[in-house]
Amino acid sequence: MSQSVWVVDDEPLIRTAVLAVLSEQGYEARGFGNAEELYVALVDGGASPDLLVLDQRLPDEFGSTIVHSLRERPQYRDIPVLFVTAIDDEEADRLSALAPVVRKPFDFADFIAAVESQLAAAPSLDSGLGPLTPSADSDEAEAPRPEA
Repeated sequence: MSQSVWVVDDEPLIRTAVLAVLSEQGYEARGFGNAEELYVALVDGGASPDLLVLDQRLPDEFGSTIVHSLRERPQYRDIPVLFVTAIDDEEADRLSALAPVVRKPFDFADFIAAVESQLAAAPSLDSGLGPLTPSADSDEAEAPRPEA
């Protein structure tokens, strides 16, 4: 079975191009336009990717917030992340403390090298842990998110 890479980017052209390149390289690629779509896929699908590629600036949530939310949940804390985003040097430095950053615009060969590096370094994930669910004291019924 090929490795799965989920891409969360609100720019349809970039998301489509990245998904095409990943598919050409043999990955099971799945795309999302915002954080909400990702959370719904995690909750409803009960699956998780082998690698999560995140844009930092999404319309509904920052990519770094998604990472923090996933790290709080045992079944998702080990999912490797790669940021692919158009940000300045200072923000890239901050993000790199969470996960490697590939800055837009980028060369697809460099992107694939970063994907391969993250997947090679990732621990083996146990897919039998079940879906991500909100905590019992949370008012959120649709998607898990960190409380403000």
